[in-house]
Amino acid sequence: MPPPPDYATMRDQGGRSLVSTQPVSASSVDPAQGRDAAWIAYVLHGIGYLTVMMWPALIGLVINYVKRGDAHGGLVDSHHDWLIRTFWYGLLWNLLSVCTLLWSAWPVIHAVIRNPTASGEWVLAWSTIFSMIGLATLGAIGMLLTWFWLLYRVIRGSIQLVNLQSVP
Repeated sequence: MPPPPDYATMRDQGGRSLVSTQPVSASSVDPAQGRDAAWIAYVLHGIGYLTVMMWPALIGLVINYVKRGDAHGGLVDSHHDWLIRTFWYGLLWNLLSVCTLLWSAWPVIHAVIRNPTASGEWVLAWSTIFSMIGLATLGAIGMLLTWFWLLYRVIRGSIQLVNLQSVP
């Protein structure tokens, strides 16, 4: 007959199971189970965001998805969810910023296509130049703010993990 799930099971040297009569207390379960995988993911995300190379962050994302359920709703699971949300929101904001930056090139492309001259010169109006600079600046600021936000999330989560606290 198997022991009840709330009692600790041990094995003797012969391999026979010994059932303790003491219930397993909540303090005997490690609340930080799986913390090493979370640390590895934080390091990979940090390297990926600091160097602006996304492949380490992608490896960290895979680790987050694989290890997310191992802590059974504990504080480490909250860190995996935190990093998963960080990655996807950061990717969204980076893509929007890059699209804005690339959209700033459209006035130049449009002017070149629309106004060809016999001598091969093309002329840009001041309104075209200002709109181009404005959109390029907006895209660059968006990328910079996203980069700082990603680093903030990795640093905040790392500090919370050191203190054995869950993240929102």
